[in-house]
Amino acid sequence: MKTAAKVFIIIGMVFGFWMILPLIFGFITLKKMKTEKPSVGLCICDLLFCNTIGGILLLLSKPEEY
Repeated sequence: MKTAAKVFIIIGMVFGFWMILPLIFGFITLKKMKTEKPSVGLCICDLLFCNTIGGILLLLSKPEEY
């Protein structure tokens, strides 16, 4: 689920490149995903501003995947 979430976040960043919020939350989330599971607040911000499917996958993923 981690890989699918990354793909959807990147897609959301590409389609929302003209807005600043998807880029900011996308980069923060991708950086955080390298080491640990992002916090619930960051997942919800990603769900709202970057990509809905990617945010849902992040919320449903387990910490053992990271």
